[in-house]
Amino acid sequence: MSTAPNQAGDLQHTRSCATELVCRKCELRSPLADGGAYCPRCGKSLDVDYDYELAARRIRETPMHERPLNIWFLEELLPIHDAIGPTRVGEFAGFTPLIKADRLGAAVGLRNLYLKDDSTSRPSLSYKDRVVGMAVARLLELGRKEIGCVSTGNVGTAVAALAAKAGVAAYVFYPNRLESTKAHACRALGAKVCQVEGNYDEANKACRALAEATGLEFANITLRPFYAEGAKTEAYEIVQQLGWRSPDRIVSPAAGGTLSSRIHKGLQELEKVGLAQTAHTKIDIAQPDGCNPIAEAILNGASEIVPVKPTTQAHSLGIGSPGDGVFVIEAVRGRGGTAASVSDKEIFAGIDLLASTEGLLTEPAGGTTVAVVKKLAAEGRLDPDETVVAIVTGNGLKTLYDHPAKPWPSKVECNTETMRSVLEGFQREAGLVPASERLHA
Repeated sequence: MSTAPNQAGDLQHTRSCATELVCRKCELRSPLADGGAYCPRCGKSLDVDYDYELAARRIRETPMHERPLNIWFLEELLPIHDAIGPTRVGEFAGFTPLIKADRLGAAVGLRNLYLKDDSTSRPSLSYKDRVVGMAVARLLELGRKEIGCVSTGNVGTAVAALAAKAGVAAYVFYPNRLESTKAHACRALGAKVCQVEGNYDEANKACRALAEATGLEFANITLRPFYAEGAKTEAYEIVQQLGWRSPDRIVSPAAGGTLSSRIHKGLQELEKVGLAQTAHTKIDIAQPDGCNPIAEAILNGASEIVPVKPTTQAHSLGIGSPGDGVFVIEAVRGRGGTAASVSDKEIFAGIDLLASTEGLLTEPAGGTTVAVVKKLAAEGRLDPDETVVAIVTGNGLKTLYDHPAKPWPSKVECNTETMRSVLEGFQREAGLVPASERLHA
């Protein structure tokens, strides 16, 4: 814990107990006001530190039932000092449903399976509203009027939506193979969209250089220490929604590694401020076979990430050189968790399984989580009686796809007899007896 004074402790409207930035590698500390995403000494990523003793006291001052049901629920542990002023954005983000998934659980052999459904997040229907909400709040705190991002899809729509609400200009840089529905959504929300040749890792490198050359703030590059803190709210909510009981396992999809590494941090913080016992909670990682550098490192006992070239249809998970990969490895191993990867075929089957059992339509990232839960349960790596929370990160309506195993049905004649024949075929597929057969039985 930092021993530095809370630099914003006397500000009239803040409850944030953020103190300074700390390098996650060499532990160099610098003032929070300095900002920046990378350590000036070693070049590694920076993290936000807090005065946890002060946070524990401030948390006790405001009853839980008086707190906002959004990402600002525990603002004492968030990095925005002006959170009550005009910088507060994302008032409808967070506090997404935690659903007891009895039918899906029965299908995969788990009796206490829950879904953290970020496909309902506002305004952009994905978990990225949490992280982008923090980045835009920091942007406004700095008095800036424009923001950029590099995105495989969901960051772009979140930046476009939250920037529109905040009244700032947004520029979205997409790598190739983007999902066109997300690009169209960004443009409808008023953002300027630029598609670049190259994969995400190449686009990210170019955008980092662009930020340095122009001074433009990028949500997930120059504002990254603040952006990443929004992911912790996932852990806070899961534990709160379980009655301040931390689950046995949390299964999270991984791309750059922000979500899973900050879930780990969020769990640690809940214990530090005395809200819950979380040390027993394992974190498990889900990745596609076509882009699984974090899972491979975990399963092979490696301490470093070997970059890969993405070849998966789960485009939002297609980051071959994950910036927080080493921190995910540490979090998973430190908590005794595991990892798995699944094929694109299994991912699409996971989308269908979730939809047909729980009525939730997710995108391929969510299908990856479901498929990995199924795989881990089948291999005996999940105990049937454990409390397992699977994170559904995004809404399937944003990534409508041509299902490889279910082509669009051909047209039939518009008359009762033909349509009745089709209906009876549907009924047989569902294991039901058509009316005509019931009458003759």
